[in-house]
Amino acid sequence: MHPEKTKKVAAIANQFIQHARYKLTPREQKLILYMATLLRPEDSDFETYLVPVSEIEYILKSDESKKHGSFYERLDDLLDSITDKKITFPTDFTVDGHRLRGHINWVAGAVPKYDEHGVLCVEFGFSPQMKPFLLGLKERFTRFEFLEVAKMKSGFSIRIYQMCKAYYFENIRHGRNVFAANIKDFKSRLGISDKYPDFRNFRRKVLDVARDEINEKTHLKIEYDFIKKGRSITDLRIVINEKTDFNPESEAAEAPVEATKKKTGKPANDLQTRIESLTEAQRRAFNTLTEYGVSMVFALDEVLPIIKGSELFGYEDYFVLFMLAFFEKKTNVKGPKEKVKAFAGWVTNRRFEEANLYAQLLEQVVSRKKSLKDDERINRERAKNITAADFRQLLEEEKSIGKTMEPAFSLQKKAANQASRMSRVGEGADLFTPTAKQDAPPKEKAVFSFDIFKKEHADVYKRIHKERKDAFENFKTASNYKLLLENSVQAYCEQWFKQQQ
Repeated sequence: MHPEKTKKVAAIANQFIQHARYKLTPREQKLILYMATLLRPEDSDFETYLVPVSEIEYILKSDESKKHGSFYERLDDLLDSITDKKITFPTDFTVDGHRLRGHINWVAGAVPKYDEHGVLCVEFGFSPQMKPFLLGLKERFTRFEFLEVAKMKSGFSIRIYQMCKAYYFENIRHGRNVFAANIKDFKSRLGISDKYPDFRNFRRKVLDVARDEINEKTHLKIEYDFIKKGRSITDLRIVINEKTDFNPESEAAEAPVEATKKKTGKPANDLQTRIESLTEAQRRAFNTLTEYGVSMVFALDEVLPIIKGSELFGYEDYFVLFMLAFFEKKTNVKGPKEKVKAFAGWVTNRRFEEANLYAQLLEQVVSRKKSLKDDERINRERAKNITAADFRQLLEEEKSIGKTMEPAFSLQKKAANQASRMSRVGEGADLFTPTAKQDAPPKEKAVFSFDIFKKEHADVYKRIHKERKDAFENFKTASNYKLLLENSVQAYCEQWFKQQQ
């Protein structure tokens, strides 16, 4: 299988993407990226990795800069160059006031070898010094689909695309999408410090080529503007946005049944069976997604598998609502169809699986769970391990159904509003319980004030703060750790306050 047909993904540390200095040809960058897709998230050390020669042949054919010579000559030339290429990066060490640079190789070796099936491959090994940038990544890293990079012809396009994507997905949650850099430093990152002294040539042969190729062949859209000091251009700014109508796989946003059959191996007529096998919470999540406009197949194959872990088991519907709430808050896309495509792009590019965001969504679900009434919590536990149909039949037999069983989401705005309400502890529909009787007017409750609570219930506040701090031990390195902790403490304090009313 050619690499451009595979959905292979490589993860690289943002620190490396933004600060390493190197220059690789397009074929060298594609081969390195392909090798990185072979790494597994659970790997703690590098192994040796076999890349079939047939896939290297595709990489060679896709590189227009080197067409002459036989395949053997071009293969030998590529292996020779890839084992010789170096990376430099700034360090914190200085000598005589000059900062020392680190120097490492990309790969430790490249040796022809047959695999267990007798297929001719090349056995590669990454340089051990690359471990911090490729293994054990928990946060501040970016995933790259080989599918997008394989289409590019310019090495500058690939490198600038990596820098732009890493910056965008680390900063867009904070409302920042403008990547700024000094021209001299930027050229150093590209490995061309001593080339293109005339800015016009640099712009024409590097920046414009990269912009046109990135805008045509990836899910990003970039534009440049420049900053002058006197008559000289000293800095550039890259404005980065996501496209709403791009997907590297045509079936990603609205996956047709036939395409999904090829992708998943599941027959088309299995769709109804799969829907019927969902639990109550999964079915509600599925219904919310399809009412929002997401295709049924995409919801089943791409969105629901994201929701993992015991804390979320039986609460998948809440997680989906919080996903949509976050997306609605951050996206600048207008129009229902465009929003669906953009949401599908977020899922495909694993935006929701980034450590910080996933932890934030998980904490929102946990806070919501804490506010549930006993009967809803009990029913959710009962519904975890049976299908939605069986659960509804059980409630019917117990004469406990008092609400419409399907979520009443008919518009995206309605779903977004419901999701927004869910983010405030204690609000939102109790989806597993009967409608409360309205025999008597509701009792007026005291209004919760976090500042007043900390003074009047200092002991409770300190206890909750310690408990939540311990619970957030694994998220200490997250950039928004303090905000997550504070929001969680406030939610638990409010829950305790309401229980006393």
